[in-house]
Formats: sequence, structure tokens, C-alpha cells
Amino acid sequence: MSTRARFSRPTVFGQFEVTVYNKDGSFLFAITRGDLPADDLLVRVQSPCLFGESFGVNSCDCGAQLTEALRIGAQQPNFLLVYLSNQEGRGLGLFQKVKLIEVEANQNVGMMEAFDILGLPLDIREYRSASEMIRDLNGDRAIRLMTNNPKKVDGLTAGGINISERVPLLVDPPNEACRAYLRAKKENLGHILPHLD
Repeated sequence: MSTRARFSRPTVFGQFEVTVYNKDGSFLFAITRGDLPADDLLVRVQSPCLFGESFGVNSCDCGAQLTEALRIGAQQPNFLLVYLSNQEGRGLGLFQKVKLIEVEANQNVGMMEAFDILGLPLDIREYRSASEMIRDLNGDRAIRLMTNNPKKVDGLTAGGINISERVPLLVDPPNEACRAYLRAKKENLGHILPHLD
């Protein structure tokens, strides 16, 4: 993995540094605040969601989570957000994700049913690239990982990252449009979402 560019950009949350990596032709992004390496660094690993992040679709919490992570990160002395731009649709890619959304909408089924209808695995994301980026920027220091997904903790730990704490990222209260999506993530994918109860 090679670094292609590094620059600073202003955002609505404040100034962030951007480091761009090239991984097998995909560009992955590290958004940072403060000086790295840092002890107990707060880290968010985000997979892309074109519809939720760019188009304002609110039947998922992806865009809201990204916004909240950056808002929280801007308040930290040190922060890292790893954006895995090659893992749209839980690693399936944008085309398969579009097919899933089409099935959901046209057959009036939930997310899990759409995966079953198309015979697709629920989540094929891997976190090796994220682990490499974290180590490149923060060495072997322990991090605090901002996630509701235990499998993300497991994936980064398997990649050699020492996680001292899992920090919840809950958009509370959840909007009504995405409650079914969140319930499916909790019941079928094991996400820790106590604000649904």
C-alpha cells in the first residue's frame, strides 16, 4: 500500500488532514485530527454508503453515523477516521448493493430477505487494509474503536490492532425510516444497539 497524497481540508466540523492510500487500484482515505501517533487514539472505520452519505437517504444510518463520527472527532485532541472506499455494500460492491435495494423496493421486503432472495452473503468486508493504515499512522499503540459492530473489533484485532475500548456510535433517537434496518443489524448481524430497546 502506497501513500499518494496528503493535504489539509476545512470542513463544517473544522480542519482535518487527509491521507490518501492506493490499495490495488482503490483509493482509501485516512481523515485525521491532531498529532499522530497518539496514545488511546479514537478511531472510526467507515465503509461507504453512496445513498446514505451523498444523497441523504435515511432508511439506513450510514450518513448519520459518518456525520456523528466527524462531529465527535472534531472535539478530540487526536482522531482518525479510516474510510474504506472499496467496501460499498458490506464489501459486495455498488452494483450488488443496487440490486439489493431494487429487490427491497420492488418486492416490498426487508434487507435480510433481499440478501436471501439474491443468494448473497450478508457481510464480506475485511479489515486488513484498515489495520495497515492504522499501524502506518499510529504504530502499535492501543486505540479506542468507535463502532457498534463486534465483527469490526474482531477483524481489526485479527489484523494486529490493540483495541483498548469499544466506543459506541449511536445516533439517538434513530429516525423512524431506518428503525427496521437497525433492527435487522442488531438481530442478524450482532450490532450492539441498546437505543432501540
